[in-house]
Amino acid sequence: MDKEQVIDLILGEKYYSINDLRYNQKIGIMFSKDEFDRFLATKDQLIDEKYKYMKSVPLKTFNSKHCFYVNGLYLLQTQNEYRRILVSDLEINQSWLFARNSEDILISRLFSEVEGTLNIENVPTTHSHIAEINKRDDLTEQNDIIVKNMIDAIRFIVEQKPEFNKENLRKLYGILSKDCLPDELKIKDGAYYRDGKVYIGAFEGADWHIVDECMDSLFAFANDPQSIKDYDDLFPYICHYYILYVHPYFDYNGRTARMVSFWLNYIHKIAFAPYFMSEAINESKKDYYKAITDTRSTNNDLTYFLGYILETSIKYSFVYKNLEEIKKTLSKTGDTLTSSEWVYVKKILVHNPEDYFNHGMFLTYINAKMTRQGALKILNKLHNYEILEKAKNKKGDTIFKLNQDMITYQYHK
Repeated sequence: MDKEQVIDLILGEKYYSINDLRYNQKIGIMFSKDEFDRFLATKDQLIDEKYKYMKSVPLKTFNSKHCFYVNGLYLLQTQNEYRRILVSDLEINQSWLFARNSEDILISRLFSEVEGTLNIENVPTTHSHIAEINKRDDLTEQNDIIVKNMIDAIRFIVEQKPEFNKENLRKLYGILSKDCLPDELKIKDGAYYRDGKVYIGAFEGADWHIVDECMDSLFAFANDPQSIKDYDDLFPYICHYYILYVHPYFDYNGRTARMVSFWLNYIHKIAFAPYFMSEAINESKKDYYKAITDTRSTNNDLTYFLGYILETSIKYSFVYKNLEEIKKTLSKTGDTLTSSEWVYVKKILVHNPEDYFNHGMFLTYINAKMTRQGALKILNKLHNYEILEKAKNKKGDTIFKLNQDMITYQYHK
């Protein structure tokens, strides 16, 4: 495969995954390992030659020549579609989608960070529970401690608007990890980062001797005004990936990376910042980890990770817009749902907006331990509000799907 063939392959409307390039017979590429290695080397060559669509990011790497992305049709069209949705919504509603849903987004963010271990049945007390957690310093439940740390971390960013630097990142990490780590995973007093090896699945983080140098390159990049101009709404997520890549701590790297992207979005007032990203990642972990793996396995080709962020942002924009449309429809009849019922509707919108599902699938969506009768009671109530349609499958079991007349916005890759 020559250089022109590589260019044709990477600049199209679809950006092929590693599995597509190597194993997907329908596409007809089917790279051998040697061919795939040459494909990656050709991309590096294009960067070295400063080919205009190859965007090299000035961050220190330890397993590749560059950290970069391909600014081809796939990324441009996905980014433009996401922006178009938000601008169109702003013109119609005269307010930003994120601002209108800020309370829901904040609460969802807090509870997404307990990695799905909170039972959804606790949702009706979410607001009061958070208020109670916020008042107390004698918490013993690990989930409550994680949520309190998240509240304190958000307060640290929002109230202090700290500069993104080495000292403040250490403070943030201290807040997020407070009372949550065993001694062997804690950062030593006076230290900023880990002092040993760390593995992320099949990958290894940066050698601990160069973590400081790598992170200094991140601070230099993040604090260069030109970075915001050059990368705009992609900028916080380049930094997000880089923390995952370097893995400066023994644990809590993912949580720190997610908070850093919020931090950079907030202090730089990035207009198109998807503030629901932590919640979205929690609901699409498989795709999130695949995007990280594909990026790491292709010499840090960020096109995969940034594409995931943009595609997920489009999907979640539609989720929140559809929730608003359902609320408007219910308001015409004076009907309202409880806070927990809105969570159930959102979960269905995220996981299965178009097709039929049964009670077992619903319990998977909401990550709840509940009886069949309990699940059917919830689903039948949503059916009574005409949010769900109901039918019988061939076995005679009751199945449900969202009333498509209420689903105004749908996203298909």
